[in-house]
Amino acid sequence: MSNTNNILNDIQTLIESIDERSEEYMSDIFFLVETKISNYQKFINVLFILIILGIFYLLYRDYIYRIASKMTRCTDINDIININLDTNDNSYIYNIYIVHVNNTNNIIKDFVLKLEYNFLTEETNIIYGENKIIAPVLFSPNDNISKISNAFYIFDLTEKKKKFVDYYDTENNNVYFFDKKKLATKQYKYYITSSNDKKLIDDSSIQLANFVKKYGYNDNINLDPVYNILYAIESKKNMEY
Repeated sequence: MSNTNNILNDIQTLIESIDERSEEYMSDIFFLVETKISNYQKFINVLFILIILGIFYLLYRDYIYRIASKMTRCTDINDIININLDTNDNSYIYNIYIVHVNNTNNIIKDFVLKLEYNFLTEETNIIYGENKIIAPVLFSPNDNISKISNAFYIFDLTEKKKKFVDYYDTENNNVYFFDKKKLATKQYKYYITSSNDKKLIDDSSIQLANFVKKYGYNDNINLDPVYNILYAIESKKNMEY
């Protein structure tokens, strides 16, 4: 009987020990879980705050950029108005000459193309150079129609979109296009003058000349150099009322 009691006591002691250990383990597990949940919540809260701060920063940068851009545009428009103070018909008319580097001594005569932008009437005129001068940059798309992708184009003021510059040769009754890749090289310079061929060196004019060069190769660029001049004309009209 004594042995039986001893065995029962040992079993009860073992069970109690297991219960105590189980409670300790469960307590440790709950502590770890609560700690992880607490740390996770802290991480989520910190991440949320960082996201909110990031959004506010982006909105602030966008706001500052818009103000700066607006101020820059207003300054550009005022400069354009001041440059074109003449009341004669020469105001807001720009000539852009595309010339080979070997012919820069006389751009008015030895040009490849002369683009006349009349912002008052919103017209674009194209004047071609002599055949012997333009011949090196011409190509015919007849042999391979896909070559049209290599054709030089300009921003047309009338249509407000790009326009391919084609050339009709009356001698052989064939239509040619200008190779934009050649006209975009350092072998060709872009000069801008007033309607009476006075060289222009102000920022807005230089930007317009650079715009024509870049646009002729890639039309996915900023149109500000064109529209700033159009806005300047409209602003001047409003000031006169």
